[in-house]
Amino acid sequence: MNASSPTNQSSPDALEIEVGSFFLETLTTGMYENPFNSIREYVQNAFDAIQDAIRADILAEGDGHILISVEGTQRMPSLSIRDNGTGLAESKAVTTLVSLGASRKTPLRHAGFRGIGRLAGIAYCTTLRFTTSARGDATATIVEFDCGMIRSYFSPGAEPVDIRDVISSSTKTYTTAAKDDDHFTQVEMVGLVNLGVEFADLQVLEPYLREVCPVEYLDSFDYADRIRGFAESFGDELSTVHIETKQKRERRAIHKLYKNHYPAGKRVSKLHDIEPVSSKENGWYGWIGVSNFPGEISDNRVAGVRFRSRNIQIGGMSIIQQLAEETTASGSDRRLMTNAVGEIFVTNPLVVPNARRDGFEDSEAWRSIRMEIKAVVVKRIVRLVRAASSTRSAIRKISDAITELSLQADREELAEDEKVEIEAAIRVRLKELASPTKLVGADPKEVSRLVSKLKELAETVANKPVAASDDPSDENGSTEGESGSSDDGETESTDGTDGDGEDTRSDVGNDNERSSQYQIVFGILSEELPNEQAEKLATRIIEALEAQQT
Repeated sequence: MNASSPTNQSSPDALEIEVGSFFLETLTTGMYENPFNSIREYVQNAFDAIQDAIRADILAEGDGHILISVEGTQRMPSLSIRDNGTGLAESKAVTTLVSLGASRKTPLRHAGFRGIGRLAGIAYCTTLRFTTSARGDATATIVEFDCGMIRSYFSPGAEPVDIRDVISSSTKTYTTAAKDDDHFTQVEMVGLVNLGVEFADLQVLEPYLREVCPVEYLDSFDYADRIRGFAESFGDELSTVHIETKQKRERRAIHKLYKNHYPAGKRVSKLHDIEPVSSKENGWYGWIGVSNFPGEISDNRVAGVRFRSRNIQIGGMSIIQQLAEETTASGSDRRLMTNAVGEIFVTNPLVVPNARRDGFEDSEAWRSIRMEIKAVVVKRIVRLVRAASSTRSAIRKISDAITELSLQADREELAEDEKVEIEAAIRVRLKELASPTKLVGADPKEVSRLVSKLKELAETVANKPVAASDDPSDENGSTEGESGSSDDGETESTDGTDGDGEDTRSDVGNDNERSSQYQIVFGILSEELPNEQAEKLATRIIEALEAQQT
């Protein structure tokens, strides 16, 4: 049976579509979980404008600059974000700045491309002002939004109003003189209110900027050059921009948070190396910090491997945690992710950040990357963290062994078999310290210190004089008075036997021989097995050999 045709159809041209004022609430307060993300939107737009200026030969590479200034008074602070990017030409500035979701930017070349982020500041200030000028224009265009009025349109109980009428009634535009060679955009959040007041607190703002912005690493971060090298070998420019904050006369440059050590509870997580990870096929690369992994890193701004698109952070630690949770039925690997630091740079143009920029839009390309990250990055972090726990135990055992060997070697003289035993034990410990696969995450300085101690101890033992034998039977096998009496009246032989004729001299020799054999077997096994397993297996082998001999 043929389906009946619907009746009374209306042409789309005849439909009356109203986009009400409450839609603006979704684009402002409803868009971002963290109010500071509105600052990121303006920095992101500034970064795009600077990259456009570099491509147009208006700026040289490295000359891009963003200045974030705290202005106004303590009671009524303001924040401005100014860049030296392309700016907007007078002919299209107003239309561009008042339009919603009509950006001409593309995800292939720009970090922001939806045309909604510029309204993010409406929720946090009294007036949102844009001033912009393009190179060659003698004027700068100014567009002001009355944020208080706009918020009143989506306050509880307000009557819905067409969004175009809201923007028209709440916006002023005018121009001012500018230099022909000026090219800039300045965003001013005048009269910060509500949660926006925190924007003027640089102790809060600066750490946020360091976490998310596309800025350089600190000069003191030992692995910065290697990361840049990874990027270059992968074919990525790893673009950055110079960002400064300014309050009164004080300026401070913003750099990424990464450094050589991080608080981990009462301990310190020290980076000893970084491991590169990448996939040319699916378009991503990055690095994982290798440390002593003493526990969860306390600084939530840097803990966990972070994802970046065009060098701007997407989301936080939650992305890697979610991926780790999916690797096991119990989700237990999730908690291990905050033991590590690192970055994943997504370069695949088919992988696009979502509108909130707290994750990526679902796509086949993103799903492929997710699978690889779980297999390559998550599993590697889990292995590193668990191996580091074994390393700490091994280092403690080696340190304790050195203390014990030092006490043994502290005597003025050593018997020959004692020297052999101590030297064998030193060789075993040196082999353990020379095995990077067994000491994952060990502090190289600590390892070097222990190696130096062992070598010094070996030299001390080698130079020790050999003690003269105190066995009177060494020369002629007997002494005057081959037998005598002990204090308790029992007959005690001086020929190395007890009163019943049993040989007692071999007991000490057997113990020394057993110890020497154990050290040799343990040394061989420890090259392939963890110390604990090597110890158990060495003991079993020696016991089996002794049983076979008896």
